Amino acid sequence: GITNGGKLRKLARALEDQDVQLTSNTFEFSLTSRKNEKMFDACKLLGIIPLVTNPLNGGLASGVYTATNPSGGQAGGAAKFDFKVLDKLQPLHSVQETVADRVRTRVIREMRDTQERYKSRYGPPPKINTDITTTQVAINYVIAKGGVPLVEVDSPRQADEVLGSLGWTLNDEEVDMLDAAASLCKL
Repeated sequence: GITNGGKLRKLARALEDQDVQLTSNTFEFSLTSRKNEKMFDACKLLGIIPLVTNPLNGGLASGVYTATNPSGGQAGGAAKFDFKVLDKLQPLHSVQETVADRVRTRVIREMRDTQERYKSRYGPPPKINTDITTTQVAINYVIAKGGVPLVEVDSPRQADEVLGSLGWTLNDEEVDMLDAAASLCKL
């Protein structure tokens, strides 16, 4: 694999000439830092796995730090990001909350249906997170774009939140909502 491969086709061909298969490309991407979005198409075209670093953009894409909550809920905590930056992202953070609510409703409905089917045939149904957060929406946004998010985890609580991103996905409409909000913020 490579990191930040700008000329993927040329590099992939050069490696193939030496009987080496390029398998992955690692690059940064998030809801709030979308400049590498075209890398997904290039990776898909070449059969390369896009590994995405910094999928939460240092917390900015998590929806935890907002213009109305610049400390991220930390009592007595200082603002992690400048108010101007957070204020600019207000439309995106609002849509993240809306998407989290929509996904939560959808996942609960789907889980009820799954439980009914599992009761009679397979034993206990699989456990799926229904407490969808804006952070999990941001992680699943990267997945919906085709990336494998490499999330930095510093605590068991953060690990649990990242694990809560599994078992559900964003649908096309939800991804479009997030894209539109990010575009509105000029990201």
